[in-house]
Amino acid sequence: MVLARLVAAIVALAGAQEAPVQGAFEEMTVEQARAIQKGLDYLARTQTKNGSWGNGAAPVATTAIAGLAFLAGGHLPERSRYGEHVRRAVQYLLSKRGRSGRGRGYVNEGQSRGAGGSGMHGHGYAILFLAEVYGMTGSMPEVDTETLKEAVTDGIHVIEAAQCANGGWNYEPNPNFDEGSVTVTQVQALRAARNAGIKVNPQTIEKAVEYINKSTDAAGQTRYSLTSGGHSSFALTAAGMSVLNFLGQYNNDKIKKGCDSLLRQLPGQGANNANMGAWGGWYFYGNYYATLALYQMGNESWRKWFVAVRADLLKTQSPDGAWKNAESGQYGESFGTGFALQILQIPCRYLPIYQRAND
Repeated sequence: MVLARLVAAIVALAGAQEAPVQGAFEEMTVEQARAIQKGLDYLARTQTKNGSWGNGAAPVATTAIAGLAFLAGGHLPERSRYGEHVRRAVQYLLSKRGRSGRGRGYVNEGQSRGAGGSGMHGHGYAILFLAEVYGMTGSMPEVDTETLKEAVTDGIHVIEAAQCANGGWNYEPNPNFDEGSVTVTQVQALRAARNAGIKVNPQTIEKAVEYINKSTDAAGQTRYSLTSGGHSSFALTAAGMSVLNFLGQYNNDKIKKGCDSLLRQLPGQGANNANMGAWGGWYFYGNYYATLALYQMGNESWRKWFVAVRADLLKTQSPDGAWKNAESGQYGESFGTGFALQILQIPCRYLPIYQRAND
């Protein structure tokens, strides 16, 4: 099915595909395929010499997000058109991990991280990316999978040790506070590592499930923190619904209610738009997790959501292939571009973390 969709998109780009049935839902359109190509070309052009992306505010997180955009299209180290870019991203992130002592395995920028940069956000995305690379390259002799496995294993130990008593995670690996958006990145990393065959403490998973359940009310709205309370928001709810899916809570009634609330805030309508400021509402972050959550829901919910988010992303892509609005103003254009490309490529189903439970 995936191959058929991709072949159809490629044929369409060559001008040989018949017109689709009017009103039929397509997960991959000609315009979408073109936007993906432009976006990947932009990332390829803008990768720095050391293998990173971003404007310096949070290069570990931004590099992992951009790297995942290539993986989402099936581009692996040493193979495919963008394989060299993925390899360099891997090497950059491996260079940022702690080698000894209490910091062993912690992937972060140290003192060079700019304002608003959270070390554990970046660590979570980095371990997610490295775990996905490891899981997708296990049979490739040209890839140093032993080093990847060591980095992911050490990174998971950092996550396990940093979990708060109530099951959440802090901005840095200190288990004295919890915050929802950090928690979702750690859960993604745990799920990716487990998918790749790396041991994860089951108690860590159980506590994370309890945390998100307690953070999410009966209407499916996820709030900022269990420790300090705080507001719920579109982005936090989207992240919460994704976490429950990542943790295998597919039949949790809160997921349906939370996803129903996301469907009432379609991209490009009302407050959910790409013209908000860098700190306004986390357009790319929120819509990325909302897309993952609605993708797991499937059926009409998925179709309604994906048609809307795709249309908004195609409308807001710049001529050079980047997405320059919302959070890109804070973290650099590769940040929003990496998230946008992941959203558009979720239907490809290459990344294990994106696969549905019933696929």
